[in-house]
Parts: sequence; structure tokens; C-alpha cells
Amino acid sequence: MTFWYRLCWWICRIGLFFWHPVFHVVGRELVPAGKAVLSVNHSGCADAIWLLLALDAPQMSRIIAKKELRKVPVVGWVMAKFRIIFVDRKAHDGTAYHEGVQALKDGEQMMVFVEGTRCNKNKHVRAKTGAVRMAVEADAPLVPVFITRNKTPWCPVNVIFGQPYEMPKRDGWTHDEYQQQADELLRRIYRLGGDSYADHIGEDGGVLLRRGTGRAHGGGGCPGGRLRYAGQYHTQ
Repeated sequence: MTFWYRLCWWICRIGLFFWHPVFHVVGRELVPAGKAVLSVNHSGCADAIWLLLALDAPQMSRIIAKKELRKVPVVGWVMAKFRIIFVDRKAHDGTAYHEGVQALKDGEQMMVFVEGTRCNKNKHVRAKTGAVRMAVEADAPLVPVFITRNKTPWCPVNVIFGQPYEMPKRDGWTHDEYQQQADELLRRIYRLGGDSYADHIGEDGGVLLRRGTGRAHGGGGCPGGRLRYAGQYHTQ
């Protein structure tokens, strides 16, 4: 499997080179050698590939992905061969969560998109608690990772790894406490990219939209300007 993974790694890198020839990786040395929850922002279909390219590891990290991808011809077959953990997001699938926890306990690394959906351009959502819950249950460190948002053809792509940190060790976590920790995790992720949205994380439970023509500070590539809330049930 290592041979096929490295072959796919090179195919992806060469293919993406034509779209994004400039690729920067910062802080890769901070990633622990053993189990860890790689906690990432999500803005594009290729984010998982960019993170795997940035890690440049001999073995592939385990990834949680929506089950709809399993039905995509060829892609779904390849993902299954590489032990992707498929989750049914509409059914609150606990099987995927427990499989991810077990992978961590077995010493593997888990890649988790903290927002749970693609948040590009003007869209933001409240952080999901899955990454934090996995870290607590498996006693694994959280590694915040920021990937350039709003990628356009030929723009540079940055993958920035932050300092790993441990969750407090105690029993009896409430949902609100998990949510506060998830918000803090997402805040750390956006701060790695110098994105001003980090200051607004956790302010609302719905979708947060930006408006304005400026750009946020730093490497996020996000539109700046004022912020407005779209409400609890708004979808985009």
C-alpha cells in the first residue's frame, strides 16, 4: 500500500502543480510522529490532498469524508482502498466517529475538517466538536492546520501547521464545554493564516457571511469588510 500511496502522492503533486505551482509548507516539524488529530479548515475539494502533500509522510493519515464521495466512479473506489472513513452527515453517524477514535488509539493520525463542510468566499459555520471529542477520548494531541482559502488558479497555496496541544484530562465534559473547545481550536486555525475572522469565531450558531471588497489580514485569502449573520438555518 505504501508504494501505491507514494505513486498517488506524486501524481497529485504533479497534477496540482499546473494549477498552483507555488506551494509553501510551514511548521511540518511540529507534527507528532504518533497519534494526533490534524484539525484543518476546509475551503476546497482538494484540501485533503494539499495536507497529505504537505505532510510528505510514508503512510497516509486516516481521513473522514462524506459518504457521497464513495459513489463517485473511480474516486470512491480509490478512497475505500486507502481506508477513508465515510460518514453519513445527515444521520449523525456514530460509526465513523468510533472508527476514528480507534484509529487514534492504534497510533494513527486522523485528519478532521473542523467546520464539517467547505467554507470558502463569504461562508463560515460554527465549529463542529468531533475533533475535540476524538482527542479527549483517544488522549491524542490536537494539531491546528491552516490551508489557504479561496484558492484561484496559479495562486500560491500555504499549509501552516500550528503547535500541538493537549486537551484537559477530566471526566464529565458537557456539550457546551466541547463547543467552547471546538471554537478555540478553529480560532487557532484561522489565526495561523492571519485571518481576522478568528476574532468572530463562536459569536453565533448559524452561518456567518462576510461582505466587502477588501481582503483580510494575512494569508487567508478571505474577503474582508463587515460581518453579518445569516441565522441559524441559513444554507449556502
